[in-house]
Amino acid sequence: MVGRGKSKAEARPSLTVHQIVAYNFRRAREDAGWTQTQTSDQLEPYLGYKLNQAGVSAIERTFDSERRRNIDVAEVVAFSRCFDRPVGWFFLPPAGLGEHLVEPVLHDAERAQFNRPAVELVAHVMGRPTGWQALVDRLGELVRTDGQGAIEALEYALSGRRESFEDQINLRRSTLQQVTLAELASPGDEAITKLAEALIDLVKLTPLGFRKLRNTDTAEALRLLTEGDKLVAPFLADAAEKRRAGRRSEGGYDDLHPIDPREVLGLNGEE
Repeated sequence: MVGRGKSKAEARPSLTVHQIVAYNFRRAREDAGWTQTQTSDQLEPYLGYKLNQAGVSAIERTFDSERRRNIDVAEVVAFSRCFDRPVGWFFLPPAGLGEHLVEPVLHDAERAQFNRPAVELVAHVMGRPTGWQALVDRLGELVRTDGQGAIEALEYALSGRRESFEDQINLRRSTLQQVTLAELASPGDEAITKLAEALIDLVKLTPLGFRKLRNTDTAEALRLLTEGDKLVAPFLADAAEKRRAGRRSEGGYDDLHPIDPREVLGLNGEE
């Protein structure tokens, strides 16, 4: 049963913030296609301890049963990292329940103005006009104090889907290094020549090199991406199989995903 017992003074149903996070936790798990047991395994490195299947179930039951569990801030951050969702995503109200009041609900007339519907959490997730400048100021401070690390984090967060392609390109470059060195582990001038050519291609696939190449020689960039994907195909297949089996990523090749080279280069729809 969603919401708590209602008094005569409270006509509208209500939700706790813990219920809202619990709803989104379950939604994220189902979107990922994980069982509760698989979710337990995936969460462990982010929580720093093992939350067993019963613990996962307890979180999810918080939304729609009388058995409630408080969810703390560290857990929400772990959910964000594990499911690759913004922290604010977990505070969006459940679909169709936006008019439920957010607890605590105040019943005296003088303070009733503080009772707000859950749908208004959207404004807090995105940033209210009066609070947006405070966020910008804090980001500016981080750029000044933490330099390149903060800049790269902002770049990654704000640049959209195209930057995720660059992550995949970087993973492909790492994979190609291993494949190339393994193939060329033989003596002779021919191997040395091939190694030199491969190194040139690998330099082109560094983040900086690829950006320049994408802007100056699209055909060469397309060649590198297309040929590179052929070489890393076994690793892509292995990574996909691990995800289907619900195995936790250990980084590196496990994080490879298919990409469309033409889409990366903005060539879709062009001859």
